[in-house]
Amino acid sequence: MTVKHYNLTEENENRLLTGLKAAVSIPIIDSIEDFIWESIFCYMKQIPYIDPFKNTRSKKLYDITDSENNIGWSAKALQWSLTPGSEFEIVIQRADVFKKAESLGFNNLNIDSDPNIIGAALLKHWHLKINEDAKKQNVKDKRICILLKNKACTKFAYIEEDIAIYDTDELEWMWSDSDKTGLKGIRKTDGFCVYKWYHNQTQFFERFKFEQSSKIYNIDLHRLSLNHFIDLIHKELSEDENNLCC
Repeated sequence: MTVKHYNLTEENENRLLTGLKAAVSIPIIDSIEDFIWESIFCYMKQIPYIDPFKNTRSKKLYDITDSENNIGWSAKALQWSLTPGSEFEIVIQRADVFKKAESLGFNNLNIDSDPNIIGAALLKHWHLKINEDAKKQNVKDKRICILLKNKACTKFAYIEEDIAIYDTDELEWMWSDSDKTGLKGIRKTDGFCVYKWYHNQTQFFERFKFEQSSKIYNIDLHRLSLNHFIDLIHKELSEDENNLCC
């Protein structure tokens, strides 16, 4: 299976940096993640975003959608070392495949089952989420967008690629230790561990490699003072209210 990677245009790159600089300057923001990352992404791509104060945020897979082009993104932000060649992992789903074994078509599935059978159940569980939410959200082009950041929020990297959908025979599954704490899904073509699953927490992780060629963006951290920031916002709101009254 080949996963397509997407590079940013020069305009998108400039807008990404502008959005990140704006976000880290706000003194009431302490991290770039979740809705903040989604908002910056929407600004970068110039697509509508969902305001959680005005709309109910969906729990579906695709946090951001471009309805005009039928593209959906699962948005993730992760604090990481940003060392070229390093590996990282993100939670993609809660997957209690033992509890859902029968509905998935895997009867009598348990910790003593063949690891490859458990892995097949995990893939089916994940692929159902990918495809069922795509139908509900009218998404045909299924992608993931990842923002990697250092602890200080001065270095960032951006990754955008198709969501990987592996066939069962492309992976080999094995327990990470004799206690069967975690299950690993190994890609047969290169031996890279692409999935990890911990049955106690039911957390399903996808793993990635931060390529040597990946671009790292450096940002000078400039934080507005709290008083100055609140005064600026209050002034802007007051002007808007005055304009509405006139």
